[in-house]
Amino acid sequence: MSQLLPPRFQTVQLEPGLPFILQAEISTGPYHAACCQFDASAFTPQLVRQFGLVLPDPLRHAVKKRQAEYVASRWLVAKLLARSNLPNFQLFNRPDRSPIWPTGKVGSLSHHDHKIFTLIDSGPVWVGNDIERMLTQEKAAELRSMIMTEEELALLTQSGLSLSQATTLVFSVKETLYKAVYPAVQTLFGFEQVTLIAIDPHAGKVTVQLSTVALPKASRQARWDIHFWLTDTEVMSWVVQGAL
Repeated sequence: MSQLLPPRFQTVQLEPGLPFILQAEISTGPYHAACCQFDASAFTPQLVRQFGLVLPDPLRHAVKKRQAEYVASRWLVAKLLARSNLPNFQLFNRPDRSPIWPTGKVGSLSHHDHKIFTLIDSGPVWVGNDIERMLTQEKAAELRSMIMTEEELALLTQSGLSLSQATTLVFSVKETLYKAVYPAVQTLFGFEQVTLIAIDPHAGKVTVQLSTVALPKASRQARWDIHFWLTDTEVMSWVVQGAL
């Protein structure tokens, strides 16, 4: 089996434990992270009770795919937190959909149609992550102007990225940054509040500049480094930024 997490993550395999979980792994370093691949078509509602989960009211009558995403993600988070002596934890969300992590923990959770990626750390830190399926060239051309500026596109294409790769990467990086800072800023903001100013494709790292709207008051630096891993089919990005 190929590794689900980026190559820089040191991983151990998890026993899937649920019939629709195809593969799962936990990182032993340098980040406290986990990833799993799932098959929504193999999910049945009975698995919710089997795992000991409670479905929030909005999900009780949701389509099977949405329930499968929820159960897979909560199963993965519980497995990761159990490594920190927090067994049987179920992650719930606030009305604004932000996750309610255990006291002393800060985390981020992302998924696409068959893969879950979560990253958890101990405070005081800002944590964000994202995983995206690679956009097609046609979809990238349609969305590009809403996601990045001409200057950002030029920077990425000069580094060798296609329009599809550049657009997907910028979307993912800005989503990761948003997830990291939202608990601190408590403000909805758009892609224009985060500007990509540098990329090191060999190190898998971009540098972004945060506007005053997006910058947490406790942060003394407006430039943050976001890590990424880009393949032919997807982009994963993440940040663990210490509070200064």
